[in-house]
Amino acid sequence: MEVKKEIYRKVFHIVSTLSMIIPVEIFGKYSVSIIMAVMLLSLIPISYFRIRNIFTDWYWKIIDLVERERNIRIMPARQAFSLSVGLLIVSLFFSEEILKISIVSVAVYDGFATITGILFGKHKILGTKKSVEGVIGGFIPNFIALLFLLDPFNALSVTVFTAFIELLSSDRRWFLDDNLTIPLSVAFFSVFVLNLPAKASQFFLSFF
Repeated sequence: MEVKKEIYRKVFHIVSTLSMIIPVEIFGKYSVSIIMAVMLLSLIPISYFRIRNIFTDWYWKIIDLVERERNIRIMPARQAFSLSVGLLIVSLFFSEEILKISIVSVAVYDGFATITGILFGKHKILGTKKSVEGVIGGFIPNFIALLFLLDPFNALSVTVFTAFIELLSSDRRWFLDDNLTIPLSVAFFSVFVLNLPAKASQFFLSFF
């Protein structure tokens, strides 16, 4: 039952996170800032104080369907809140293009890596709870998804970096949660990657 719930959880994660690209495309990046801020301000009190009434019934139904048991005991939806903080920061301080890269990476890599690891993971990576199969299962769809936003080299670079960050992350500490570390780290890395061709051109032109 826990395996089934974990798969439901990650499918929900993939779909709900990727859906943030829609308001970005229609209204711009600050629409995500507003959505994330409203989510944090309204849902954190509901989770922390365990507020249950006719107005919050929909929220607890989602929690019962997709949340991990240990998170329900500690702080329901705490990883969703980590994701909201990450996307809020990226939407405020980075470009629309980088925001979309971060959204895709945290949705696709994290989601598919976990699902693949659960279903097929047999070869554990030393020092982690991750599996080789999970890394491959996240790597391929993330690379393909990023091809809609980046050229193949940059899509590959961002995916390799995302895989590295995900391996270092841990859901035991909020500041190491991949829902927070992936969007923030990918945003900073993407600034470097997207500016690299221009800087390389300037470097080579300086010799002429």
